[in-house]
Amino acid sequence: MNRTALARRLAGGVVPGLLLASLSGLASPASAAAQYMPSQSPVPPPFFALQNARIVTGTGAVIEDGTVVIANGLIEAVGADVDIPGEAWLIDASGLTVYPGLFDGLSQVALGTPGGDGPAAGGDNPFLAFAQQANQPRTVGPEDRPATNSWFNAADMLDSDADAIEAWRSGGFTNALVAPDDGIVTGQGVVVNLAGDEQEMVVKSPAALRVTMSGAGGFRSFPGSLMGVIAYIRQLYLDADHAGQYEARYTANPSGQPRPTYDRALGPVQDAIAGGWPTVMPANEVRQIRRAIKLGQDTGARPVLQGAHDAYELADEIAAAGVPVLVNVDWPEGNRDADPEAEESLSSLKRRAYAPTTPARLEEAGAEWAFYSGSANSPRAMMDKVRTAIENGLSEEAALEALTAAPARIYGVDALLGSVEVGKIANLVVTDGPLFDEDTDVRMVFVDGHKFEEEAPEPRPTEPPAVDMNGVWVLSLNNDSQEATAELEVSEDGTISGVIQGERGEQQITDGWVSGNEFSITASATMGPGMEVEIVYTGTVEGDSIEGNASFGGMRNMDFTGTRPGGGVR
Repeated sequence: MNRTALARRLAGGVVPGLLLASLSGLASPASAAAQYMPSQSPVPPPFFALQNARIVTGTGAVIEDGTVVIANGLIEAVGADVDIPGEAWLIDASGLTVYPGLFDGLSQVALGTPGGDGPAAGGDNPFLAFAQQANQPRTVGPEDRPATNSWFNAADMLDSDADAIEAWRSGGFTNALVAPDDGIVTGQGVVVNLAGDEQEMVVKSPAALRVTMSGAGGFRSFPGSLMGVIAYIRQLYLDADHAGQYEARYTANPSGQPRPTYDRALGPVQDAIAGGWPTVMPANEVRQIRRAIKLGQDTGARPVLQGAHDAYELADEIAAAGVPVLVNVDWPEGNRDADPEAEESLSSLKRRAYAPTTPARLEEAGAEWAFYSGSANSPRAMMDKVRTAIENGLSEEAALEALTAAPARIYGVDALLGSVEVGKIANLVVTDGPLFDEDTDVRMVFVDGHKFEEEAPEPRPTEPPAVDMNGVWVLSLNNDSQEATAELEVSEDGTISGVIQGERGEQQITDGWVSGNEFSITASATMGPGMEVEIVYTGTVEGDSIEGNASFGGMRNMDFTGTRPGGGVR
């Protein structure tokens, strides 16, 4: 089985009193009736006992040799000396570390559109975007509620069969806050587990309201400018407050008064204010951060700052305001397609240099903050970005908290998630080393007490290279009529490094080897706005020709061929 594939060996229907095998015997297949598949209702979760594990609880305590007992989807016991039910499936976790399941603070994983029929986007086609704008109802004032989808609820938009769920779960992520992203007020976000069907995934709904600063319809509709959007948001909250006051007066004494007019856009805004829901607002630059904090103070919203690359400048101010922050791990980079002769602005250079220090500054200031994935749409890419923050001063303890307990607190589910404690949902990740080490692999994941196991990674082949792959190769992706140029450099032990340049941009090689006449190359690529994908090329070499298969994030595969017109470096 491929090293990134998760074997859904989720045991259920355990016979009481039967002691099941230790980790060395986990290859024994469970009965078909006991399998938990994403499209099926699960059987009641069985008992598990992970013994001899190093347990990082997420509360500050670390148990070097302990046991975690899971029963009925919950953590039943944690400690160095705990009673184990006789019916538990014993797992020898010697040499493994148990962590709380990881939590993406803002994501689109498993998210579709309401009823599969949400507003379409123009994507990279400006003519399509203009055509869609022309077909939208024209808005001329706040009373038209432009681009306000506050009644959209992400819980009604989930797709439990989405491939991305398994990809993120295999990387140790058990939870995410998912929220719609279309409109000025995009809708209601929900906290989800990354397993189960659409109903079973939902942990808390609603958990947040999301606001953007996007215009309503371009040049032909209100609001068509940033100033207009801000004014509209203020007016929306004023309208919600006025409607709430009038409804209360009417309910107390309806006789002789006009009844309130139903407005589906205002109800969720009123609920968010009354219930103290987090309201996620874009706030990447200094002026945006201060504007979001002020907007919350003026409207009664409870803002959560999204982006925050410039928050290193305002960390103390943010902490004093008591405003939570969602830090985008997609650290700014230079434009690879920019004119090499053009000078980059000082502000852009400064942001690139200091944005990765933001987490460390927020930790130092004592602010409440968490990570979210941004355009890093694979677990490996996200963890690489987190490691960059650690290299820039963030402690590993704070990094773990920002991926577990902190997002749980921000969204009000910390009584359920975020740490390895008795009574909490059994969402755990089990690794074969320290979480933030580059060479560490996820070995098991538990979601709602159900066990997902990832096979141990296949070791790199030890046979020395029998072919020469040095030089420049021209690749042709046969299924997509795309061409790319690969500049490869191979060390004596067969390690491949270099870059692949194609019509979709540059792909930096992050891992690769050649053994005998076989090779494997892993590259990170930006496939479009907000889409960073890991591509794995595998194949064989014969002289100056290669052929094989390319896997795009584990979700799409293409055959490819290649030639080396100039020959290799001899």
